[in-house]
Amino acid sequence: MREGGWTQAVGYRRRARLAKAVTESFRPIEIFERDSWECGICARPVERSRCAPDPLSASVDHIVPVSLGGDHTRANVRLAHLRCNIRRGNRVV
Repeated sequence: MREGGWTQAVGYRRRARLAKAVTESFRPIEIFERDSWECGICARPVERSRCAPDPLSASVDHIVPVSLGGDHTRANVRLAHLRCNIRRGNRVV
């Protein structure tokens, strides 16, 4: 996985601010490490070497979507496969 993720993180924060959500500044890699590289949706391992747009690459999933009033904070995000995250959409599971 590329260490970057910076531009992606800026995009998350920007969308959260536009939605008037509480935001924290963090890098996606912090969340991936915290979650031990395990998808929070399907509970399967996420391979570090995969990069977007690979469906099995790592992505940041908002547990309560920002579009539904969730915040962009460490407590409200988790690691998810890109495929799992897209399938879930903005629903609260």
